[in-house]
Amino acid sequence: MKRVLITGATSGIGFELTKTLCSKGHMVVATGRNSDKLAELCKLTGCYTIQADLSDSQQPLELFTEAVEKLGGLDVLINNAGMNSRKCGIDEFTVEEFDHQYAVNLRAPALLSREALKVMKLAKSGQIINVLSTVAKRSNETMSVYTAMKQGLAGFSAILMKEAQPHGIKVTSLFPGGTDTNFREVDRPQYMHPKSVAETIALLLELPQDVVMHEMVFRPPVEIE
Repeated sequence: MKRVLITGATSGIGFELTKTLCSKGHMVVATGRNSDKLAELCKLTGCYTIQADLSDSQQPLELFTEAVEKLGGLDVLINNAGMNSRKCGIDEFTVEEFDHQYAVNLRAPALLSREALKVMKLAKSGQIINVLSTVAKRSNETMSVYTAMKQGLAGFSAILMKEAQPHGIKVTSLFPGGTDTNFREVDRPQYMHPKSVAETIALLLELPQDVVMHEMVFRPPVEIE
């Protein structure tokens, strides 16, 4: 049994991941903005929940403190929350959109990783999983801001791995491909189901102690690059 904090748990991958990890006997704190979905998760799984808005610079710190109190410590942090306000050309994005994506996609997971590192260093063990996107491996037009934030988090996560691993802390950067979630404007049944992605992520908690997955790229069969 591991004590796990999951962000972005009120939809898509995070919602399914909470259900999957709870079914495996882990203690989970699920966080997100949607109080109704958090209540649903709590009813379905018995997990702890914390409502929080990661675009606010203080709320990630507050939710982390509360989560550690609820769990009595922390073994696993899964930075799953992410958002893309819209697709648009570089000559069209607004300062507000840029700042919002920076806050949710880069600043919040960096702050939570920083706090988790402090706790896990004392325990000389732990696991931090950063959910990125294959968009960070590509250069898609109309996705400049989202790509910049995910690539920024990928760089941060790579350095986090080097600083954390000597202290017995595992860090993994995940790059999932197309997933059929409400993140997309239309249904994409040919993409991975969120439950499939959740089950894949859950496997990382079961790896042998002497194995560290630094990076993992996985895609639906319809994608070959």
